[in-house]
Amino acid sequence: MNYLIIGNSCAGTACAEEIRKNDTNGNITILSEENFPAYGRPLISYFLQGKQNLETIKYKKEDFYTKNKITIKLNCKAESIDAVKKEVICSDKEKYKYDKLLIATGSIPFVPKITGMEKHKKVYTFLNIESATNIKKVVSKDSAIVIIGAGLIGLKAAEALAEQVKSVTVCDLADRVMGSVLDKNTASIIQKHIEQNNVKFYLSNTAKEITENSVILNDGTELHCDILIMAVGVRPNTSLARDAGIKTNRGIVVDTDMQTSVKDIYAAGDCVESLDILSNQNKILALWPNAYTQGKIAGSNMSGVVKSFNGAFPLNAIGFFGLHLISAGIIDGNKDEYKTYIKEDKEAHKLKKLVIKGDNLAGFALINTNERAGIYTSLINDKIPLSSLNYDITKQEIGLNIFSKKTREDKLFGGK
Repeated sequence: MNYLIIGNSCAGTACAEEIRKNDTNGNITILSEENFPAYGRPLISYFLQGKQNLETIKYKKEDFYTKNKITIKLNCKAESIDAVKKEVICSDKEKYKYDKLLIATGSIPFVPKITGMEKHKKVYTFLNIESATNIKKVVSKDSAIVIIGAGLIGLKAAEALAEQVKSVTVCDLADRVMGSVLDKNTASIIQKHIEQNNVKFYLSNTAKEITENSVILNDGTELHCDILIMAVGVRPNTSLARDAGIKTNRGIVVDTDMQTSVKDIYAAGDCVESLDILSNQNKILALWPNAYTQGKIAGSNMSGVVKSFNGAFPLNAIGFFGLHLISAGIIDGNKDEYKTYIKEDKEAHKLKKLVIKGDNLAGFALINTNERAGIYTSLINDKIPLSSLNYDITKQEIGLNIFSKKTREDKLFGGK
């Protein structure tokens, strides 16, 4: 059996491991567009900051590929898939045959067209180790950095650079930081904390023009800019699948086996649409744990062991300048459908927010608290009725004693 995997990040490596667990003899080949072994993409901001290096950022040990008898082709971009001949043509002009194929192409940066951007000589995205390395080479203590985009990527870039440069300015058309994830109140706490660390924001305001050394905003404000980082967002990398005749919407469409619309071709990770179990809609859930689980399930099915992916929900665990945020599920729900409970200490930048729909927890946000986020996540994932718990979660801190004895035993010991 010839297994071919396009993509060497979380989903791709998880798939390869699972295949090897089930099939000790099949041939596994991974094609990677990058010229660097598997690494933790969430760590690139710490690499840029100087807290990680090229060794510590690696996601897999040096012997991962040899130990699992995996052929790895670095700097090898998959350019086309021939689903009839069952082969992938790569940038090295080689044709790679497959019996089972996984597409794990992840996301690509979205770079909007802005007047004059071609005039600026130092424009970067911030999504992989190559982009982080390129930024690292040009940054100095006198640099004025402008970041377009106040989402997770933009804020992590700001954190990485704030102590290394003269100034960091972040602008975004949205009225809040992490606008696609957080409600206004939660976002405000994050923003105020980041502003205390040499970062300035222009929100509801973004770039309309770029010159050789400045960014001009919609309201006419002109920002001096030595280095421009485009962090507007990402899009699922679906072009390879789409051109091969595989069904795509915003992402690659897969079933619960991670099988695409074309036989023997699977997909996993940030390039696919996942079932959001809270909205019961297919969405892009670009989450590291999600990619890992999907990769494992794809690898299992590719190697003959049937498993299903039954969906997920938004989950973020992030830190900015020592401020820790965990959010999950629905944070800013319709007031007619959802009840919201908030406990906040503004001076300490602390927040506990619970969003409840009917008799179920639908979402939560925790900032700088010691509460057990895993228990809240379990309540959402397992759809546990709040009326079945030992006490009201809106009135006291949560612990395992919230569950009945039997439920505690099931969760801790599998019922044994």
